[in-house]
Amino acid sequence: MIKNASKNENGDIGLIEKSPLLEAWERLVLKNLPVKDLELVRPVVYQSWIKSKKLGIDPYSNNPPASLSGKDLDHLFKTNESFIKIAKPVMQMINILVGDTGFMTTLSDKNGYVLVALGKSTILEAAKRNFYLPGCRRDIKHAGTNGIGLCLEINKPIQLTGCEHYRVKHHDWTCSTAPIHDNKGNIIGTITLSGISGDQHKHTLALVSTAAETIETELATRELNKEISRLNSVLSSIFESTAEGVIALDDNLRISEINHRALKFLNLQKAKVIGEDFVKTAKPDELLIAALNTNSYLTSTETNFSSSKEDQLYICKIDPIRDIDGKDRGKLITLAEKQQVINMSKKIEGNYARYEFHSIKGDSEILKKQIELAQITAKTNSRVLLTGESGTGKELFAQAIHNYSNRHAGPFVAISCATIPKDLVESELFGYRAGAFTGARAGGMLGKFELANHGTMFLDEINALPLDVQSKLLRVLQQNEINRIGDTRTIPVNVRVIAATNIDLFTEVQNDNFREDLYYRVNVVEIVVPPLRERQGDLELLIEYFIEQISARMKMPKPSITDEIMEIMQACQWPGNVRQLENCIERAVVLAQGGTIQKHHLPAHLLTERTSLSSTTTTVHDGYRELIEAALERCDGNASKAAKELKIARSTLYRKMEEFNISK
Repeated sequence: MIKNASKNENGDIGLIEKSPLLEAWERLVLKNLPVKDLELVRPVVYQSWIKSKKLGIDPYSNNPPASLSGKDLDHLFKTNESFIKIAKPVMQMINILVGDTGFMTTLSDKNGYVLVALGKSTILEAAKRNFYLPGCRRDIKHAGTNGIGLCLEINKPIQLTGCEHYRVKHHDWTCSTAPIHDNKGNIIGTITLSGISGDQHKHTLALVSTAAETIETELATRELNKEISRLNSVLSSIFESTAEGVIALDDNLRISEINHRALKFLNLQKAKVIGEDFVKTAKPDELLIAALNTNSYLTSTETNFSSSKEDQLYICKIDPIRDIDGKDRGKLITLAEKQQVINMSKKIEGNYARYEFHSIKGDSEILKKQIELAQITAKTNSRVLLTGESGTGKELFAQAIHNYSNRHAGPFVAISCATIPKDLVESELFGYRAGAFTGARAGGMLGKFELANHGTMFLDEINALPLDVQSKLLRVLQQNEINRIGDTRTIPVNVRVIAATNIDLFTEVQNDNFREDLYYRVNVVEIVVPPLRERQGDLELLIEYFIEQISARMKMPKPSITDEIMEIMQACQWPGNVRQLENCIERAVVLAQGGTIQKHHLPAHLLTERTSLSSTTTTVHDGYRELIEAALERCDGNASKAAKELKIARSTLYRKMEEFNISK
């Protein structure tokens, strides 16, 4: 060592032994000269000295560094409360290990503020003289090159000894510092072992590095536990907020968890059922028990439970609970109220009425009379029979009646009796229990009457019902209850029935094709939907309406229509009625492409019908009148006998007599 006069930390001149490192420090820091032999100084320390000098830090200053006190210090502690709580036990353990070696342990935050200082009183007193206390800031900007500040910058463990520190006041210290990271790898602070010593202590750097890892592990564990707790809270909220009842079973079919909805459904108390045998507690029917015992998984199966005073029916589903390896660890049972499933089916299957009376277009008196009758009837619960040719809009009337009634909030379920195979009609109307017949769904099926509960059932083409189904329908209308196929239980239903037919139903009764008692049950109020050819003045209105609607729907320019085309259409008898007219207009709109509708845009049969019918219209009209008059004369004015002879309904006869101005 070279002895030389130099200022000490108090500014006095004395003789000290200079090390090559001290000479390098003096050359750069005091004399502002470059260090000749850079191998004397670690590059990271050398660069930090240069930075500290550029920041204007006085190496001989006795002024305290930036520090917090009062409310600001309290806020610092509160912000880092969890960090301090986790790190402090590790720091205390280190102090036990190095307590007699004159070292102290400090914890800082990511900004370099000291949070905790632990050690024996002698070392803490020395630290106090150096302003090395909680609240002081030890980053490079405020304290020059030091262990905490340099560690925060390079994000690596580092040990600084003696004059590697920038300020003379720190030259008697050795500081070993390691960074502490959160679970995302962000630096959140440091842990430091500091002692008054001129020698290096390599073991202290390893010790603080291990301590930092221990704190990081504990932080990660705490975060993981918090996340697990949060997820459990979310799952618990989902478990409890669902509209369905949910029951979790373990491997032994014991209840491990149950939500409040399931408790309410089954009239159970949570404290009494957790850990109990599910079958003995809930008392489900044999179908569910068999599925549980055979590890089968049910889907949307109606199940009866006897746990409450009265048996309760719920739509039940069983799913497996599997662990991370895919092994079954229990079962999850989901219960839904039948009405909830019905309401869902209503939305999914379109079991609702779209049309109202203003949707029925027409100004003819004959149509207005029937609309008026339908509106009066809609306000009652009377059954309605809609009669009329195909395509006249009978379902339009049925939907309008439903939407005008006090059942408008309930489902509107429509079924065409003619389109369902005869052997499936009964199951479609009344449903069936699981296993009722070969090919039946495993969970059974709700019938249309159950889906229509508290609403309206529209039975289109009711004349097509097989006689055996007619007798069962009659019982439903009389008793307001149904029996599913394969089930002995009766299920009450509250359904308004609107039926429709495109043939004379009374003639079907006379021909023994339709039950007379059922005829009078469904025909409480008969509404005759008139054919288009009898609706004077409505044709032009409907043509304009369909052109407007179809053009808008297809996003095509609206075509024009000439008087000639309108005349051709008015001359047609429209055997397919409004449905045929709509199809004809759609064809014309597509082909006209926004221009003028021409003859070749119309179906060919429309032009030939005009020619063949023009010469016979009057004859058919007069012939119909003569037939009615002759029948009435033969029956001495008895309308019932005349209708029977003509094989038409009495109501139809009265309507025709009014149309042709025929008196009895």
